[in-house]
Amino acid sequence: MADKFEREIEEILEKLGDKLPPGDGGAEPISIASRRKAKAREARPGTPRPNPFGWMDPTAMLLAGAGIMFGGLVLSNFWEPLIWASFGGVVLFIGAFLWSLKRRPRGGTAQPAKGGVYWRDRYIEYGPTKQPAGQRIKSWLRRK
Repeated sequence: MADKFEREIEEILEKLGDKLPPGDGGAEPISIASRRKAKAREARPGTPRPNPFGWMDPTAMLLAGAGIMFGGLVLSNFWEPLIWASFGGVVLFIGAFLWSLKRRPRGGTAQPAKGGVYWRDRYIEYGPTKQPAGQRIKSWLRRK
């Protein structure tokens, strides 16, 4: 039985040997990191641009603002000018809160509208499409 499999494998390899291009036997594999960088360059319209400051997102800024505010209040007991650090923390906290209201939900890509998803870089709609308000009223009156 083993000889039969060996012969079949040898035959397949001989057939493949004729079809392989000259050289190292194949194309260079594409690294995952280079593929991700290429996809980032080809960002679709509507997707948020990457943050140049890396760590700065509303959550981190809210925590930093609260920490600076609390630290400034505690340390101002020892050195009075540090009260301004607490005011800076309040400003940072409010700014981060406003940024969080403006920002899109997480997920790396823009969230699709209800009724569809992105799959393999294509938008696919599912479910019934909504009718205009006038059309819904007409159909409702016809049913009665």
